[in-house]
Amino acid sequence: MAYAIEPLSESNAHRWEGFITRSPEGTPFHRLKWRDTIEDAMKLKSRYFLILKDGKVAGICPFVEQSMNVFRGLNGIPRSDYNNIVLQESFDPDDVNEVLSLFSKRYSYLFFDTYDPALVEGIEYDNIQNEAGSNMLLDLNHNPPEAIWKDILSKDDRYKVTRFEKGGFTVREVSDGDAIEDFYRYYTENLNHINGYVLPRAYFQRIIDIFSPDEVRVAVLTNNGVFAGGNLALLDPLTKTAYFILLALNRNLPNKYSPTHYLSWEGINWAYENGYERISFGRERPDNPRVRGKQRFGAEPVPVHSRVVLLSKAASRLYRLKKAVQGSGQADEPSRGRVS
Repeated sequence: MAYAIEPLSESNAHRWEGFITRSPEGTPFHRLKWRDTIEDAMKLKSRYFLILKDGKVAGICPFVEQSMNVFRGLNGIPRSDYNNIVLQESFDPDDVNEVLSLFSKRYSYLFFDTYDPALVEGIEYDNIQNEAGSNMLLDLNHNPPEAIWKDILSKDDRYKVTRFEKGGFTVREVSDGDAIEDFYRYYTENLNHINGYVLPRAYFQRIIDIFSPDEVRVAVLTNNGVFAGGNLALLDPLTKTAYFILLALNRNLPNKYSPTHYLSWEGINWAYENGYERISFGRERPDNPRVRGKQRFGAEPVPVHSRVVLLSKAASRLYRLKKAVQGSGQADEPSRGRVS
């Protein structure tokens, strides 16, 4: 059984898309539409690879190329909650090192993200644990809106939701014009307020231009021209999953209003009524206070297991030297394994 890697090209793009469509781990963030969105808007140097086993697609690896000093490596797709390597369900974890060796011919390191702990445990190359957080996922089959309202939301949470209804606020879907400009303006103001990373305006426009109307939803919460907030979601009708990826907030509203609560609740109900079975609230690190905000609506963390794999002897030796100088035996010391 021979493995090979093949760079993504026009001639094999259909194989990439076909694999993602069939895979349970495939998401819109693995689609080539997403690559085109962020590549154009963020000027990334993407490097996508198909993993082949006896000529058949056994997995896909979405990466961006980066450099650390003299070392060239591969990192996950930025600003993408789902940027993990996707392998076929029958992939043997014992084969992971054979696949990694194929990347070692060109790269000194790569970031390896997966939901399968057996894969990272089997890596024999020197590797460093990387905190990638968890994807916050709501199972609507297990927690439908009625159960969330009765059994999960607190009395205070329910009040924060009904406060908007009593205040005359309504939600409407938008796709262009001034409404999108308002969404982006309040998105920017909110990210600046919390010192977050502001994505360029072109990023929003590319999402709307590239994805079809049934793959993206922009909902805004307003009352007589007053913008309270908005939510942008990517939709995957095939897997019945909605991904809440961007939030816009008007922080000048009176303190009695909490737009995040109402937008989450409205989005949950919309998804359930339209046949969606899962909602992803995005990836969070365990110490982020936003985790509790998403758990209050029934979302549960799905851990991402992540390693920085040192593929070259030079990268591995440099890391070991650095750890020796700092003092060995610390928690993030890499495994003593193979290097190419």
